[in-house]
Amino acid sequence: MTETTPPDLSQPLLIDPVQSNPAAPTTSLGPLQHLVGTWTNQPLANSGLGGPDKPFSYCLMPLPQEASYILKNFSYYEELTFSAIHGTAPNRGGFGTQVANTLFYEQRVYFAEGPAKDQLVHAENGSLLYLSDAKQLLGPYGNGENPGLGNETVPNSVAPTQTYDFIKQMSVPHGNSILASGHFQSGTGVPTIPMLSQNDILPMGLPHGISTAQYTTKSVGNLNPDFTLNPNQPLNNALEVSPPKKFILLEVDTAHSGIPVTNIGFEQQHAKVSRYAISYWLESLDGSDNFTQLQYSQNITMEIPIAGQLVTFPHITTNTMVKKA
Repeated sequence: MTETTPPDLSQPLLIDPVQSNPAAPTTSLGPLQHLVGTWTNQPLANSGLGGPDKPFSYCLMPLPQEASYILKNFSYYEELTFSAIHGTAPNRGGFGTQVANTLFYEQRVYFAEGPAKDQLVHAENGSLLYLSDAKQLLGPYGNGENPGLGNETVPNSVAPTQTYDFIKQMSVPHGNSILASGHFQSGTGVPTIPMLSQNDILPMGLPHGISTAQYTTKSVGNLNPDFTLNPNQPLNNALEVSPPKKFILLEVDTAHSGIPVTNIGFEQQHAKVSRYAISYWLESLDGSDNFTQLQYSQNITMEIPIAGQLVTFPHITTNTMVKKA
């Protein structure tokens, strides 16, 4: 078999068309403005760790079998590009407007170890929305029925309020579409990234006679059992090498909106995604607003039928990246 060549990650995955006026937004994106650019696995500090060969990452991934399951766990590296559109996506409600300030993103993920090293393992695209509230413009262009642009608003217009101000929309080429909502918050010092327990990583509802010994046994499908039992451990290892002085935590969860994940028919039958949640830690190493380190912990809940029972499996991925200069 021909040896796999590493991907060329020198170019961004996504470039918005150049437009001088209106320029790409910044402050209207809220915390999302700090994500704009391309993020990759790079060595942290002077450790020599964190690059494509030794990333601070892990993937815990169950796979359905005829009458059981197997694991396909590994470390990985990736390229992730965020790009701001030159405008907004206003949702008009009659008396008020919800403004979606938008980033689009593209993601490519590659095996960092194992027999498939450097092969693509995951691809994804989507958008992140920072929602703000505004009064509704008068007429189609804010100038009533008069020609030209304006900033007049509908009489008695009231800016709406909403429970969540951070939205993630994503499309995965397994036939899954996801819409999740949440919040963001700021903090100082090193963030506290929780250690995951067996309740967080082991399947629920396994039929009698099917064990979870795979999770603690080293094998070709479980190269690092310690990380399998706590997929967040690589994140905390990275923080020891490269501790930030402040951070922004952005979190979304499909459970907040009550909108189910959409799956194609085959996935509904064999590996249905029923819930999605992710936490991003956007980190500044010098305490300024220069956020150059990005960590995340993502949890995808999969429902896999085994011996007539529906078993719930956590599929968890974690990574630490650096913004390209």
